Amino acid sequence: MKNAWSIELLRIFAAVASSIILGFISGYWLFSVVFHFAIYIGWMLIQLRSLERWIRNGAQSKNAPDTSGMWSLVIQHFYRSQRKSQERKQKLSSLAKRYQAIMKALPDATIVLNENQEIEWANQVAEEILGVDNRRDTGHPVDNIVRDKVIQQLLSHSDPKLEVEMLSPVDPQKTLILTKVKFGEDQILLTARDISQRVALQKMRKAFIANASHELRTPLTVISGYLEMLDGDDELPPSIGNLIGNAHQQALRMDRILDDLLTLSKLEDNSSSDENIVPINAPQILQNLVADLNKTTAKNTHKLKLEFDQDLRIEGVEREFFSLCQNLLSNAIKYSPQGSDINICWKLSDKDMACLKVGDNGEGIAPEHLSRLTERFYRINVNRSRKVGGTGLGLSIVKHILENYGGYLDIKSELNIGSTFTACFPASRVVEK
Repeated sequence: MKNAWSIELLRIFAAVASSIILGFISGYWLFSVVFHFAIYIGWMLIQLRSLERWIRNGAQSKNAPDTSGMWSLVIQHFYRSQRKSQERKQKLSSLAKRYQAIMKALPDATIVLNENQEIEWANQVAEEILGVDNRRDTGHPVDNIVRDKVIQQLLSHSDPKLEVEMLSPVDPQKTLILTKVKFGEDQILLTARDISQRVALQKMRKAFIANASHELRTPLTVISGYLEMLDGDDELPPSIGNLIGNAHQQALRMDRILDDLLTLSKLEDNSSSDENIVPINAPQILQNLVADLNKTTAKNTHKLKLEFDQDLRIEGVEREFFSLCQNLLSNAIKYSPQGSDINICWKLSDKDMACLKVGDNGEGIAPEHLSRLTERFYRINVNRSRKVGGTGLGLSIVKHILENYGGYLDIKSELNIGSTFTACFPASRVVEK
């Protein structure tokens, strides 16, 4: 670099010295200066023209102008910059090929959308289950290719965790679950996963539970009837009478389990008809339920304290709301000591959600059990659950009812202090006065 500038400075010095000498000899100083610098500028223009022609023709190293000084340095810098640019392009091209290979290898259908929700790229699986051809459909809006309203619902929704289900437009026997991820500058990665096998297994499981429950109901009713008859026979020896009584109680418990299984099966299918959705007088249902419990289960054992908003009502299926309230209150009575208070509150929350809060001062629940309480047949203490006659399905029923309504169940508990179960219904379910 220093040598190139030295050559250039030497040229300028030679031009100045030559103009001085010629001016001194001829006496025409102005002509001498203009003449020498005109030659120097002309030479510079020739070099610039050669450089421009070299760049215009592709700037190949073998065709580089033969020059020296500053222009040689410019050509070297340009060539180095060009070589680095080519290396970067090769790396980016390699990364792009690797990215496309990874995307093609994904087992899920993957579509890249731009800010206008137009298809930029799609993998082979997207063509197989969504009918999106990467070559044919690139540049077209995705909802013009996949004509299903759930696509528009997913893309217009702001929740990044939203998942929607739809049938495959290519094969209606396949069920897909679609999700989206935003990345880059307003770009969207749309994915579709085939869950047909999982859906089929769920249908088989639900059908089995429903059929088994129905088939068991008749023989269980007969057995329970005979046991009830024997249980009331005073001529049986006390030892036999106790065994018959225990068997009768277990038969009744099995009957309750079958009822709960059938209820769960219907809730999982979300089979509540829209025709059954009516404004529910929740305060009245709670008052009646508390009155019944005070006469039966909680009589002389627990103090039920009810606090409610008289005007707060929601839209839903009345029997489902009653089942939810009955399960929460029954659990509080079963799993709290005698003589304890159970606080029941039905009010609007800060988020305008209608919430039923049931709190007790029982023994509480350890933190490691809280996340699994709503699982089917999950019990913290199996022996105690059997003693109090629980089916292990009550909280699972509550959870599914709330999920079908778009609500949630919040559980808070501390050991030796008590537990609070809060069932919240969304604001869209609240009936305005």
